[in-house]
Amino acid sequence: MGEDKKTKKPKNHKLVIEIGIISIVFFTAVLLFTIALNYSVTKDSYLTSKNDMIDRDLKICTKDLRNSMNEWYLKYIKEHRDDIIRPLSDEELSVVNTEEFGAEINSYFMGEKTISEDTDPMIQYILAKEWFAMNAALLDIRLREINYDSIYILDILNDKESYLYVRHEPSEPNAMTTTMEEYGLDGYTTLSYTECLKTIEYDSSKHSAAKEILLNEPLKEGETIYEAYHDVTTGKNYYIGYTPFISDGKTICYICIQYDWSTFNSELLSYTRNSMITVFIILFILVSLMLVYIYLKAIRPLSKVEAGVQSYMEDKDSNSVSEKMDKIKVRNEVGRVADRFSDLAKEIDRHTNEILKLNSEKQRIATELSLATSIQSSMLPDKFPAFPDRNEFDIFASMDPAKEVGGDFYDFFFIDDDHLAMVIADVSGKGVPAALFMMSSMILLNVYAQMGGTPAEIIDRVNKQVCKTNKAHMFVTVWLGILEISTGKLTASSAGHEFPMINTSGKFELLKDKHGMPVGAFKKAKYKDYELTLKKGDSVFLYTDGVAEATDADDQLFGTDRALDALNEHPDAAPEELLKNVRVAVDAFVKEAPQFDDLTMLGFRYFGKEDSNK
Repeated sequence: MGEDKKTKKPKNHKLVIEIGIISIVFFTAVLLFTIALNYSVTKDSYLTSKNDMIDRDLKICTKDLRNSMNEWYLKYIKEHRDDIIRPLSDEELSVVNTEEFGAEINSYFMGEKTISEDTDPMIQYILAKEWFAMNAALLDIRLREINYDSIYILDILNDKESYLYVRHEPSEPNAMTTTMEEYGLDGYTTLSYTECLKTIEYDSSKHSAAKEILLNEPLKEGETIYEAYHDVTTGKNYYIGYTPFISDGKTICYICIQYDWSTFNSELLSYTRNSMITVFIILFILVSLMLVYIYLKAIRPLSKVEAGVQSYMEDKDSNSVSEKMDKIKVRNEVGRVADRFSDLAKEIDRHTNEILKLNSEKQRIATELSLATSIQSSMLPDKFPAFPDRNEFDIFASMDPAKEVGGDFYDFFFIDDDHLAMVIADVSGKGVPAALFMMSSMILLNVYAQMGGTPAEIIDRVNKQVCKTNKAHMFVTVWLGILEISTGKLTASSAGHEFPMINTSGKFELLKDKHGMPVGAFKKAKYKDYELTLKKGDSVFLYTDGVAEATDADDQLFGTDRALDALNEHPDAAPEELLKNVRVAVDAFVKEAPQFDDLTMLGFRYFGKEDSNK
């Protein structure tokens, strides 16, 4: 029971929450985009449907105004817009109310006379006020017939500036009929628009259609351009149509009808808002159902898989895991994951058992390798000074295998009281096989050397013996030298080994001796001796290819030149110091690069027989 509680699935619904948030954000974004698109399309469709209506009414208004407007009037009203709607002064009234002035005005109204810029300014002023009132009445009548918010005249050709110089904004239906007394024109019954007509500057930057007209060529007669405009001061939405008023082929101004579609826009926004709320509620319900389904079919089974993983991590019982995974009944990908985890737990148990067996075997092999290393190490001379009772010479050697055991070896031993044998060798390959071949070769060289003969004769006998039983086809390079201590004569022979380095003149140099075939390579191989005489203070440095072929991270070889440089830093040093100097140089060269070959060195310095008498 305690284990069941410990491995009970955690109450973690983080994935469900994440999926829910992502789903709601995604679908909400899609919903808002769809609703916004639907609103835009509906709005554009509605406004486009008004194009024919506005175009038709603009043509009617243009026709009406064409019959009552002329170029002189438009120019005059633009230049004197502030005077048009002001009351007449007493002085002006005294002139206007005379019979002569009234007759003069009538002659212009009856078409008997044509007005021009040379006409009496007072007559121009009164005629403009009359035309202003009549055109305003005409606009007002048309406005009430077609049920628009306003009709106005827009001049946008005056140095690319825009002026709204006649605009109708009626406040009450009955405010249109009065007498001309307000204008001081007694006897003339007409309309008064002193309260509902005004001339104002028109900000074209807020109107897309006006900006388009300003930037492009003027519209042709009968063309109409439309814009949707929101008036921030009133909060109303307007759909405006613009058409040119052309006289004698010249665009004089633009007639504009402003349709108020605020009510439809409010209803559309209300409908859109209600639709959004409804759809969001439906979306919330659908997402909730989807999350429940995901929880039942994915999250809860995954929690059981997680509990099984936790249980296996604690007790490593694959049978218990299999029982828990079998209880997951969903047949989707999660169910297959549960099955695979059950199989994985069994495979891990099997593999763990194999690893335990391998580790046991590895420990056994490690123990045997350690023993082999100890045996190999014990076979090599490792006590220095090697011959404390002999002061005719100094000798020192070292061997660092690339693996636990190596194939290199060195040896030095007395054949008799006056002859010292020195051996250094390198077996092909590494590891245990090389170590075994090294041991047998070392023993044979020692045995045959004790039996007498020159180095070449000794190596020849060893080669023939090795070739008899060398089924593994291994070989070993050997350098063997026998020093006659009393005279300093060194007789040596090389079976394919590295050139020795000799210091006979105060400086180490490479002695390129003649090589024979490596031992074990060819039964009938021939070997030759060579001699050199060592004087007091002369030294010999022997080494295996692990020194010259030491490699850095860039695959560059250490080489014999660098070894000579290391030796010649202190050429008169004791053999132990010589080997240490070379090893320091090798380590500095290879740095962190791994050691790929055994590294074996032997150093010898001759003092001569006379030193023994001191």
